[in-house]
Amino acid sequence: MPAPLIMTFVSTVAFAVQLMIFAYLYQSHRLRFFQYLLLAWGAYTLSKGLKLVDVLVLGVDHPSFVTDLTTVAAVGFTLAAAFAHRWAYRLRARDILIGTAVAVVLTLAGELAADDTQRAVGIALGAVQMAAGLLFWPSQARLAGFRGERLLAGFLTLWGIHRVVTQFMSTAPGSAGYLAVHAVFILLYFLSTFAVIIMVLERARSDSERLHARLREAERLATAGELAAGMAHEIRNPLAAILNATALLTDDTGLTPEERASTLAALRTETRRLNRILSDFLQLARPQAARRAPGDIREVVQHVGSLIRGDRSRAARVDVRVAVDPAVPRFAFDRDQVIQVLWNVALNAVEAMHGRGRLSLEVNRQKGDVALSVSDTGTGIAAENLPHVFEPFYTGKPNGSGLGLTIAERIVGAHGGRIEIDSEVGRGTRVTLLFPLEAA
Repeated sequence: MPAPLIMTFVSTVAFAVQLMIFAYLYQSHRLRFFQYLLLAWGAYTLSKGLKLVDVLVLGVDHPSFVTDLTTVAAVGFTLAAAFAHRWAYRLRARDILIGTAVAVVLTLAGELAADDTQRAVGIALGAVQMAAGLLFWPSQARLAGFRGERLLAGFLTLWGIHRVVTQFMSTAPGSAGYLAVHAVFILLYFLSTFAVIIMVLERARSDSERLHARLREAERLATAGELAAGMAHEIRNPLAAILNATALLTDDTGLTPEERASTLAALRTETRRLNRILSDFLQLARPQAARRAPGDIREVVQHVGSLIRGDRSRAARVDVRVAVDPAVPRFAFDRDQVIQVLWNVALNAVEAMHGRGRLSLEVNRQKGDVALSVSDTGTGIAAENLPHVFEPFYTGKPNGSGLGLTIAERIVGAHGGRIEIDSEVGRGTRVTLLFPLEAA
């Protein structure tokens, strides 16, 4: 089998394989410019297959009219893809008719006219291919982000230059020059294929990032709405109590000293509760960045344990036990924020035991994490309620703000860690704060 025929057969198979890759990618990346490039690559593959038919079936050495027509159509679809990429162009029926007419005229000119006209047609096709390459070059604003566009623009331009240069070369079939010309053509085709794949995947990644940004914005707005609704619900009760108290204090009928003292105490209690809700909400809405510095977590745990023991009003009958593994290394954390989280979790545990039981504060190392565990012997949390404990304003306490664990989760997350909760109704709860050492 002659060398040109072998090269045509091998390139046809390679083109067909790349066309199948394009078709597979197009199923999940339905971009208009990619659709036109798929048609262009399909036309190139068809022209290669028709060239085999010309030689093996028709017995002619030169391409037939249909073979040349598919090549011209491939260049036209490449230009349409460049328009679609640059200006969101869409092929319409009128454009297809005009393009078909132009392709037929160019093909007939190449088939029937003299050598100079054939050369002019080849140069025109090369110029169109170079124009398509220039149109694929990204704008200045996108120059830094998309390598696939730059690669495809460069390879299509080189491909067009190659097409123009070959019009001035005369190579005998099977000669070294003939093989070199076709080898360069196949190389540019392969490189353009890979550039298209990179370009499509980069576009998909960019679209995915924009979609995720929109989803994050939608989640942020939804969270803001939930927080606003939760705030309105939470402040309604203390405001109603304050309103009732002020109404009683201004009642002309008068109150006994005991009733007045009780009303004033209720007023102060509800005011403090409202202030706590607002403070927690502001901390949730405007969190402070973690100012981490190397420190000893033992000191934090011992300090919180001492605070709990000293809180006689809430933990008078609570047995506080602190256990720290001496193998736990120093690591970087925000001391004030970790104290706040540990105090909040420990205070929740004390309230879950109604001020009576055993509270355990433990520190140990779990693989690459430092684990701070707070265990209590309280009432526990029902399994169906566990997924909701980090939601804003969700609380099982009558006077709780429902923001403590939400803030705690955010602080621990800012340290690169996470919170795990194990609980059994009637047996107690274990809350574990995990801080990764490698993130410190």
